[in-house]
Amino acid sequence: MKNQNTSEESSQYFRFQVYQEQQDSNGKIKKTKSVGMAYLKDGQNIFSLRLWMFSWDRYYILPHKDDPSKYLVMTREPNKSPKARTKYFWNIVGSGTVDSIKGVIELEFDLLSKPIYVNIHPEPSARANDLPEPESFDQAA
Repeated sequence: MKNQNTSEESSQYFRFQVYQEQQDSNGKIKKTKSVGMAYLKDGQNIFSLRLWMFSWDRYYILPHKDDPSKYLVMTREPNKSPKARTKYFWNIVGSGTVDSIKGVIELEFDLLSKPIYVNIHPEPSARANDLPEPESFDQAA
């Protein structure tokens, strides 16, 4: 029985809001548009990112190996060579920086002029095992 609970807990996903924000005339920052959703599997450190504008693509937010306050935004392509040592080709398409005061990771994509923000606190309703599993997330790493 204990193994069942462990496997259920390990498949728990957390969901994070992804949005744009804007500063108003008083200097206060507010969310303006929801632009996607990020998912993180319990026990892992790679976010899976879905942007509504590019819903057919999946992005990954990986922590920088030398600086825990920085992230890389990446895509991946399957390596089609049957004899390859690596399963995927990873492509850097942006970067991110943690702003712990605002509680976000600010992402900048190489081809977009506006940053987007990932809330570093999961949605309260997104801490249950009943969240749908993001497509292909198990193959993230």
